[in-house]
Amino acid sequence: MIGYLSGIIKSISGRGVLVDVHGVGYLVFMNAGDMARAHVGAAAEIFCYTNVREDALQLFGFFSEDARDFFEVLISVSGVGPKSGLLILSVGTVADVRVAIEQGDVKFLTSVPGVGKKIAERIILELRGKLPEVVGLFGDNEHTQAVDALVGLGYRKEDAAVVLRGKNGTTEELIRLGLKQLHG
Repeated sequence: MIGYLSGIIKSISGRGVLVDVHGVGYLVFMNAGDMARAHVGAAAEIFCYTNVREDALQLFGFFSEDARDFFEVLISVSGVGPKSGLLILSVGTVADVRVAIEQGDVKFLTSVPGVGKKIAERIILELRGKLPEVVGLFGDNEHTQAVDALVGLGYRKEDAAVVLRGKNGTTEELIRLGLKQLHG
């Protein structure tokens, strides 16, 4: 099983990235957030999930080990395959999806193409309340740092994650936005 790749991104397609690792090209499927961060010619460290099927060997990759671990937990739910898992992680950050699951937000999950109400409810039923034991807080990115800063200021982690869901910016910008929204 391939668990990690380190190389140069040779090309980007709608499906994923082609990573050159010492002259061998690996096609790695990625979610929309990671695809947006990928740049041709850039060095990349990608944490992989290897999916072996009768007719294919596929790599699903993430720039964060925590995101890969979360993806593995997500696809452990019956009815959620690797492609659905990537689509779910394309509608928001790992923290967004985690908060949606913990809050029982069926609407958020059903916004993913191919995820109906039954699958969304199954994801919530099987994973709600169990995610903190399985995964830590995911990566060291701007969202995580901003959420941690807001928690340090006395706000609940879930509330901070919800107000920052889908927002972009530097850590400082996200903290200001979070304070503005949380303070009223």
